[in-house]
Amino acid sequence: GKIMTPQQVWDYYGTSYRFKKQTGMSDRSLMNWLKWGFVPEGSQYKIERLTRGKLKTQWSEAHE
Repeated sequence: GKIMTPQQVWDYYGTSYRFKKQTGMSDRSLMNWLKWGFVPEGSQYKIERLTRGKLKTQWSEAHE
């Protein structure tokens, strides 16, 4: 399946302010993900829920 990338998350929210506001997560987290090149599993599930499946975890894609 396609893996949710930090870049997709960034593109979806557009700004770190909107990311922070809409997810309740810190923009520092997003910056770290961009640096690391991946979104941690728990955060992927939360973002999938918040985006109503517009961004999917790699695990839910694998089970479709």
